[in-house]
Amino acid sequence: MMETFNGWAGTQLTEGTRAGRFHAHAYYDIPVFDADSRLVAGHQVGFAGRQPTPNDAIEIGYVDTEGDRAWTPVGESRAWSWQQGAMTQWVPGSRTLVWNDREGDGFVARTLDLDTGQDRTLPRPVYAVDPTGQFALSLNMARLDHVRPGYGYPGGAGARLDQRRPADDGVWRMDLETGDSRLVLSLRDAARLVAPLLSPKERLKHFIRRYVYWFNHVKMSPDGQRFTVKFRFRPRDFSRWKWNGRMGMSLTCGVDGSDLRLLSWATSHVIWLDDERLYLWNEADRELALYRDAPSGGQRVERMAPGLVDYNVHMRHFPETTDRFVFDTPYREEVDVFAYDASSGEQEQVARFQNHRPTSGAFRCDLHPNPSPDGEKVVVTSLDDGGRQMYLLTR
Repeated sequence: MMETFNGWAGTQLTEGTRAGRFHAHAYYDIPVFDADSRLVAGHQVGFAGRQPTPNDAIEIGYVDTEGDRAWTPVGESRAWSWQQGAMTQWVPGSRTLVWNDREGDGFVARTLDLDTGQDRTLPRPVYAVDPTGQFALSLNMARLDHVRPGYGYPGGAGARLDQRRPADDGVWRMDLETGDSRLVLSLRDAARLVAPLLSPKERLKHFIRRYVYWFNHVKMSPDGQRFTVKFRFRPRDFSRWKWNGRMGMSLTCGVDGSDLRLLSWATSHVIWLDDERLYLWNEADRELALYRDAPSGGQRVERMAPGLVDYNVHMRHFPETTDRFVFDTPYREEVDVFAYDASSGEQEQVARFQNHRPTSGAFRCDLHPNPSPDGEKVVVTSLDDGGRQMYLLTR
């Protein structure tokens, strides 16, 4: 069972495994804590071990970490994945929840103001919300489901796999008040940026294998002026050629679509540290590194946590500082949580969770440690009691 260390305390926030009720939060980079570091957003699902269908609904809700810690449902969704749920998150500076849902064969976003009870439907799914709460960035979740199962949503129209890099699809900017949206970065423009940077051999491979391109994991800078997004590709014949983590790169771009840059190749788990720097796992170099988002393109600053992290972890910095981080040790049956101080190089074990089987694949359960705005709490999702449930770590 769960253990905690070095003065940290652990609490199981949600229950229901024996009754077939499982709970999880969205993702490690999504604001699942409200601004007061009190309410944790998540979802409840009634099955495990298979991919969701368009008819499988999950319950959207939250837990009050300072109240009775009861699960409070507020809505439902039929647009979700095992790794990221329905992207349920708080609109910054408010008590409004936003999550993704389905209408027919299209995907939308729902919002609910907990204070007024006002609910709204927006015409596109939400991926990342800007720090002022005025707009969100959206991706084609139907296309994502086909090319990278487990992250998009099944059963949607508009995947358009017959078009390798459409000029009218990509990253969309949507006003959270009006629902108006416009395309700020197309797949075609991203491909045009990358093509001249490929070696002649790689360029030929892209042409011969008819690579299909897509976007994933869009994330906003703290000042809301730029975003980073994964630009990935795979051969059009999915049955013959497998996808791997080196088939893609991270880009950065202004939220108005200007100043597109290549950050780095073969990246994973990219996070903004501040308005100019990002940290990421580089699959080619097998290192966790800090990069600067320079006008000429990404510049590697330094390796992070040398001697401590030598594989692809989920790492987040505590909001009150750019020196302290929390990370997990995924893809194993016993998963640990560590806190790390970059200024001193010291790390401390926070917790250990058991029963993480399977350790890989579509139905694995990653902890996705997500710190609260005040830096005093971390929420994780674990299989510690045999099913997906949320746990709270406090110091």
